[in-house]
Parts: sequence; C-alpha cells; structure tokens
Amino acid sequence: MQRLVLTSLGLVAFSLPALATDLAVPHKAPPPPIPAPVFLSWSGFYVGANAGWLGSTNNNITALGFGGIPGQVGVSHSGYIGGVEVGYNWQAGPNWVLGLEEDFQGVDANGSATFVFPGNAAVPPITAVYNHNLNWLATVRGRIGFLSSPGLLWYGTGGLAYGQTKFTTIAACACSMEGSTASNVSPGWTAGAGVEWRFAPAWSMKAEYLYVDLGTRTNTIADTQGPFVGALTSSVRETDNIVRFGLNYKLF
Repeated sequence: MQRLVLTSLGLVAFSLPALATDLAVPHKAPPPPIPAPVFLSWSGFYVGANAGWLGSTNNNITALGFGGIPGQVGVSHSGYIGGVEVGYNWQAGPNWVLGLEEDFQGVDANGSATFVFPGNAAVPPITAVYNHNLNWLATVRGRIGFLSSPGLLWYGTGGLAYGQTKFTTIAACACSMEGSTASNVSPGWTAGAGVEWRFAPAWSMKAEYLYVDLGTRTNTIADTQGPFVGALTSSVRETDNIVRFGLNYKLF
C-alpha cells in the first residue's frame, strides 16, 4: 500500500510541469522593428517658378554739364518681379548641398525724378526730367547650402546678373536740348541667401533674398546750336534688393 501511494505521488509530480506548460499563457512575438526613415537625396535637376518684390537702393542721379552744373537727385523704383528657374543640386555628404541655378525674371519697376538747375551767368535755367526702368533681369548663380534636417536647406548664393535697364533724360531750357534715352542690357553681379523646404519627395518651397548691382548708366544731352554750347551728362547706378518666393520640382 505504501509503495502504491509513493508511486502515485511520483506520477503526479512528474505530470505537474507538463500541465503547467499547457496552462501557461502563450508567448507573444515581439513587435516588428520600426523601419528607418528613407533618405531623400537632394542631388538632381529641378525646375521651378518664383514671384516677389524688387526695390532699388540709393539710386541717385548725378548731373554734370556746361561747366557749371553739379547736382544730384534721388530716383527710386519698386515693383513686382516673377519668372522661372532651372538648376542642379549635388549632395556632398549628409549635410552639404552644392548647386548651380539660372533664372529669368520679368520686372515691373520704374521711377522718375526732376532735377532743376536755377541757372547762373554762364548757364541758363535747366529742368531735367528723368525716368528709370528695369524691364527684365536674369542671373546665373552658384549655391552652397547646409541641411539642418534632411528636408530643410539653408544656403548662400551668388554669381552673374544681367538685365535690361532704361534711363531717359528730357531737358527743358533756353537752348536746343531735347531728350536722350539709354537702353541696353547691363552685366553685373548678385549675392544673397535663402532657405528651401522639401515637403514632398519631388517638391520644395523656398524664400530668398538677392542684392543685385548692374553698374552705372549714363546719357548725355548736347546743345550745339544755341548760345550756351555744352552738354548735360547724367548717370545713375542700378542696385536693387529682391525678396521672392519659389516652388521647385525635382526632375530626377
């Protein structure tokens, strides 16, 4: 009898681990790992469009002539600017982007001013009316930028600028002078900075500032027939501030 009891107890003890295993809560598989973010390269060609505001800076007209007319009058202009752009970016490592961009802009900006010389014993009174226009502008610029995050690029930019300027002088005096217009494509330079946000794999938005210097325009009105033989020479330097916003599409 005693041997039977011991045998039964042994069988129970042997069966308990297996029973505990059957009654245990099933083990749950670990959750799948979170996928790493996809790295979006900035390298490739892109096209875009932009629009903004342009305003001249310190555009003073200097008038000299007849041996007795020194004078200066300010003429400023401001208006809208907009156009298209094309460029290429090369991502040099995880945080640096180098690029080249070219753009062409239509400009609606003009200004006018009047210069009055009261006259003296050698020169009659002269009133000169000036009109100063910037009709279009284009730039070819390099860019160097730093990525503060994979989708946010801070950059500096600079290079060649050229545009069509028009500078007109109309003078009235007791002589034979009438008017003169200097209209030509002027080369110069530009520099600025901006920020570009890549909000989708192929799309980005940017805000940009540019300073443009297109050099000095000069025209001359001569009087060769009247009693006061001489010429009135006027000059103005074309410098502008540009603030614009753009939308770019990455081609490949």
